[in-house]
Amino acid sequence: MKKRITLWFAFLLLAGYCFTITPASAQTAVVGQTTTETLMLEEFNYPEGQIPPGWVLEGAQAPWKVSNTNYGFGTAPELMLGYSFASGLSRLISAPIDITGHQQLKLQYRQYLINYEMDWGEVIGVDVTFDGGTTWQTLWEQPLGILNIEPDMVAFYINAPVGATQFQYAFRFDGNNNAINMWLIDDVTLETVLQHELLTTALAGTIAPTVGTQSTYTIEVINGGSATQANYSVKLMKEGGVELASVAGEAIEFAQKQVYELQWSPTAAEVGNTFVYGVIDFTEDENPSNNGTTDHLVVVQPENIAAVEIGKDFIPTSFLPYNMFSFYSMTQTLYFPDEIGMTGDSIIAIGYTGHFDQFTEGVHLQIMLGETTVTQLMDAWIEPSTLTPVFDGMVNFQKGLKDVYIPLDTPYKYNGQNLVVHSVKGFATQLFLTPFISSYDSTSNRSRAAERDDQPWDPNILPEWGYSVDYYPNITLYYAADPSAASNLPTANISIYPNPASEMLNVQSDEMIEHITILNTLGQEVYSEPVGAKNHQINVAPLTKGIYLVQLLTPSGMSIRKVQR
Repeated sequence: MKKRITLWFAFLLLAGYCFTITPASAQTAVVGQTTTETLMLEEFNYPEGQIPPGWVLEGAQAPWKVSNTNYGFGTAPELMLGYSFASGLSRLISAPIDITGHQQLKLQYRQYLINYEMDWGEVIGVDVTFDGGTTWQTLWEQPLGILNIEPDMVAFYINAPVGATQFQYAFRFDGNNNAINMWLIDDVTLETVLQHELLTTALAGTIAPTVGTQSTYTIEVINGGSATQANYSVKLMKEGGVELASVAGEAIEFAQKQVYELQWSPTAAEVGNTFVYGVIDFTEDENPSNNGTTDHLVVVQPENIAAVEIGKDFIPTSFLPYNMFSFYSMTQTLYFPDEIGMTGDSIIAIGYTGHFDQFTEGVHLQIMLGETTVTQLMDAWIEPSTLTPVFDGMVNFQKGLKDVYIPLDTPYKYNGQNLVVHSVKGFATQLFLTPFISSYDSTSNRSRAAERDDQPWDPNILPEWGYSVDYYPNITLYYAADPSAASNLPTANISIYPNPASEMLNVQSDEMIEHITILNTLGQEVYSEPVGAKNHQINVAPLTKGIYLVQLLTPSGMSIRKVQR
């Protein structure tokens, strides 16, 4: 039912998060505590139902108000934009703040946006003005889509104009206000900055590196201090404080961002579960508490393990393969031989991509695999007695848009028919709008689902009901490669960097790249070009900031990579 909200939001956890933005005068990041001068503190401690004193709502009359609902992760009351029938551009503007004598500033606040599964092109953002609203500068904006913005403390680093004495900030919503559930803001501060402060904002890279194969990890660094810095290094570290790679830092000015690429080729001794993280080695840093990224969980694969990625689109769906809003769910999905591309090899793990608002541990999953000649699931389920149990255990899901790796208890030998993935989930907490990334296959009915709250599903007993859909979860099948079947597998070695990219995106392959296509999160084609070379550059600066899928066609077949602009 639309707009269903439950009180479980009260226990949402704080964790590391950052926006990826590249305006000329600001960057945003997760930040630690500082001892700088506070020019403004806004905790929204006002009567419920009104906007804060001195604030102004311009444009469409969206229902901004002080709220005591405590759905966010600050302390009630907090500022909330709820849903309504308002439509168009609305900007909620703060009261003026005196910044006389200060030019380099940090604007920081808590944020959580609980979205709705409908996208009509809404855009949200944060703006500032130094002249009473005559002109506005955009600090950050993004198309809203249908994913939540998970709860976090974020900050913007700002260069005020020389001689500016007044500052105002505004939260902006442009579009149909009925397309969200709520946007929550709390604990806004405006501070001066330290002289020497570098901070990491994000680390990205594969969750399943392979022994003997070089994997690239990107680490973002922002200068949050007033002084230009060059005497630092950026390191990729592993569990236990083991240094994996290091690069010398480049000169970086206040509010600028640098993205560094570091390579790691795991050894046989590193096979198994571990985590990596990025750190800044900067002796002059006056706030070293934010010099490290959050842990990035990885599972190092033996050198004879390969992977097949299936799924061409980037469509969030909250009912496949696991419905996290219901306590219990059951799903089946078909994957076809031309998508899998290997025969006679053993699947040893599967992977999905999900978006969680908080670190979520202890989700009970039961998975069966099997094969069938059935090509659609519109009328009935595949009988579990024909399938093989391969996993029964607890799985943890990381906060944010993350891949999850599920190692099978029992490897499954794939023999070349339509693969059935039968999944049962049990979890005692409802998580609102927690999707996994899927693709769409028109009129295929290749997935089937059912959910309930009263009792767990037995994976061996089919529901008496269910519904079929044309969506299928994007999946990665990790398998023990059979050399005799290698000719059937995609073999192109592809590298795409930097990731995230703000201007030029470099694409390299050891095979001829025949064609490149880029899709946005709505599955819309935003770039398409024949290549005919092993190296290619793409100017992504005109693209809206967000997540994209890059499709590369080589003689070995189609390869898909996720990139961030």
